Amino acid sequence: MTEKLRTIGFSKLTPLKDALEKLNSKIQINPTEEIEIKDALNRILADNIISKISIPPFDRSAMDGYAIKAEDSFGASPKNPKEIKLVGIIEIGEFSKFKIDRGEGIRISTGAPIPEGSDAVIKIEDTEIEKDLISLYTSLVPGKNISKKGEDIKKGTHVLSKGTELKAEHIALLTSLGFNKIKVRIRPKISIFSSGDELLEPGVPLEPGKIYNSNTPMISALIELYGGNAIRGETIQDDKEAIKKKLLEAVEDSQIIIFTGGTSIGTKDYLPEIIEESGMILTHGIAQRPGAPVLIGFLSETLIFCLPGTPVAAYVSFLRIAGPAIRKMLGCLVFDPRIEIIATISKDVPVSALGFLHHLRVNLEKSEEEFIANPVKLRGSGVISSLTFSDGIVEISPDQEGLKKGDKVKVKLFPK
Repeated sequence: MTEKLRTIGFSKLTPLKDALEKLNSKIQINPTEEIEIKDALNRILADNIISKISIPPFDRSAMDGYAIKAEDSFGASPKNPKEIKLVGIIEIGEFSKFKIDRGEGIRISTGAPIPEGSDAVIKIEDTEIEKDLISLYTSLVPGKNISKKGEDIKKGTHVLSKGTELKAEHIALLTSLGFNKIKVRIRPKISIFSSGDELLEPGVPLEPGKIYNSNTPMISALIELYGGNAIRGETIQDDKEAIKKKLLEAVEDSQIIIFTGGTSIGTKDYLPEIIEESGMILTHGIAQRPGAPVLIGFLSETLIFCLPGTPVAAYVSFLRIAGPAIRKMLGCLVFDPRIEIIATISKDVPVSALGFLHHLRVNLEKSEEEFIANPVKLRGSGVISSLTFSDGIVEISPDQEGLKKGDKVKVKLFPK
């Protein structure tokens, strides 16, 4: 039974596209919570936002100067100034009941409401004043230097869509519309476990045959980037009962559990049989390199991702599978947030076998006319430096024999 379970998914690898379709059909969008706008950075908006006010809410001055009737300036020039009378001052934040008649002007600050009767603002540097007489040295057309009510946003406008990932500019917009609280999707709680007898925690002396556990902090960081809430990250020895115990404990408070390691067909790769015994395997074995041993399953309502133990394979598999699943739970408009850049590949890149989606690590350089993608690594799923020396990934489709020098490629930049 054990040997049979450990080969599930490897007799016939599932195309990544098919695995994602199966996965996405099982994911439900998370419920909402209301938070203060100051805490909304990188959260996912749960409702469409319709403006209840206009921005600006009134006609306002775009300059420091004088609010006037434009016709009082017609024909004005440095050699032929026009004179009007100063009748008041309006500072920003004030609302004035002044009403301008012909031949009158009001000193006004940038952002202050335009007084009734005025249809233009002349810049302070285009005037001179002596006592209460203002000399105008330029001619204005009606509307000059006035920011009209609703010029930015009109009342009733759809300004943001649900699923938007809120950034600083969105927070500024929402605040300008008077929001102090906003509804967002609840971040999924996620547990991370790295399994392996060879793993040590950073900070202890390195022992013969051992390596430091880099997967847990890496996956934790990616979870935060993709909008999840990493609630625990632990290292587990290759012991079936210990792994099962941690899994059952984490199911109690986790919406997602991510394992790295223990998912292939080695003698100590217990995760496939544990998931089979305790829950349900949705997919095991995906036609991609690196990252073929990925397992996707469920235990009760908890989604489980078993990613390869080699860091690059775990990283790539997170970007293509686990990360987008988190964003689907959050109801994001875009499941894969990576920026894409078109570049020219700098040399031939053959693949070892057809039928696999290959992930080529590349770094980018900018020439005068285009971006150049320089291959870093196609193989070597344990070479962490191949990620740090790269800017992104080029996907080589399963039916491609490779890339030729000069081919245009789509580079998916690493998430930031």
